[in-house]
Amino acid sequence: MDASRVRTLACFSRAISTATSPEGAPLAQRVALVTGANSGIGLAIAERFVADGYALGYATRERKDEEVYRRLAEAGRVEWVVGDMSDADVPARLVEETVAAFGRLDVVVNNAGLTVSKPALELTAEDFDSIFSVDVRGAFLCAQAAARAMGEAGGVIVNITSVHEHVPRPGFALYAPAKAALGMLTRSLALELAPAIRVVSVAPGAIATERNVEADELKPEIPLGRSGTPEDVAAAVAWLASDEARYVTGASYLIDGGMAQQVVA
Repeated sequence: MDASRVRTLACFSRAISTATSPEGAPLAQRVALVTGANSGIGLAIAERFVADGYALGYATRERKDEEVYRRLAEAGRVEWVVGDMSDADVPARLVEETVAAFGRLDVVVNNAGLTVSKPALELTAEDFDSIFSVDVRGAFLCAQAAARAMGEAGGVIVNITSVHEHVPRPGFALYAPAKAALGMLTRSLALELAPAIRVVSVAPGAIATERNVEADELKPEIPLGRSGTPEDVAAAVAWLASDEARYVTGASYLIDGGMAQQVVA
């Protein structure tokens, strides 16, 4: 994020600081926690929330990339909360530290995740535990802690799954089931936490990030003819977190350029 981008974010944040939601709550009072926020999709979501005037719990596995944090903090109110989501004690602590910093919690985005891509017969028990401990257990514990913190005041939980929540792919014999489990967790929590808390999932397709360097190679499988950007995903998350999506819960939104439809066809 360059200096001009930071200035733009800061100006936009100040411009909307007095705006209100359809229900009358000032946007500048809202608080979001985003896990895995230091790069790729997570960073784009964090940037978008800061630009939209939210206070941000900026959750990363370890404290590094100080420059990224500094630039976000220059654009808005940001609290850096640190911990490995594979540690069962960490998700609740990240929620607690965010609430302690800002006094409330309105949105949680479970973005932190692990990917292991290799043939099924080469996968190990350690691979299974590492993926499911973050992608499923960590997300569940974070959502659970967030729901308790939100209480009757309500809020929104957004789980970042994958196009592979819906369609499998060779090499993803653990990753796809983990994302499918997170998708079912979304639907289950949506039933239990309604009406105060909405729970939705966003399922990105081939998104070009530093981790997903092969995204452009999948263009022939994408009807819209291009790989996605982290900002494409962030825009969907921002809408789902807003009052404009107040009648949406339990749904999974594919942000994949039609990729899943191509596979199904």
